[in-house]
Amino acid sequence: MTNPYAENRDYWIKQSEMLQAAIARMANNSLEVKKVGITVWAAIVGFGFANRSTALFLLAFIAFALFGVLDLYYLDLERKFRENFNRLTRINSGYIISDDDAWVEKMQGNFLKPDGSTKFLEQFPQAIQSWANLPYLITFLITILLLVVPFPALPSK
Repeated sequence: MTNPYAENRDYWIKQSEMLQAAIARMANNSLEVKKVGITVWAAIVGFGFANRSTALFLLAFIAFALFGVLDLYYLDLERKFRENFNRLTRINSGYIISDDDAWVEKMQGNFLKPDGSTKFLEQFPQAIQSWANLPYLITFLITILLLVVPFPALPSK
């Protein structure tokens, strides 16, 4: 019995290379979202200190939370592309499982299409435990501390 995937091996290898590029882009997008988010947070917190406004600290918290949701989306896309890459690796190496055949049929062999589910917010509990999200946890804790601790009195002249 011949492997139907062996006939299109070059196609599968090219799909693998494109998946690796997509995974790298998702990881880079995640990093960029973190960098921009921390920059925006720092700017708003700086204005909060300058204006002695706790409302700006709350705004910084909300803005950074929105960047966190965007980052969670990119991390979920990266995870889905990695699942596709692992599936493709099994096919290329000849260790195909029944789910692989069904998935290839459903997606018509296009491994660059993630499964399309929008349930990335369900990944939140696992994402919090990831080292990749440590900047968010530290920043949120600092912001909460800034919201709770009152401003010191201004020195009188």
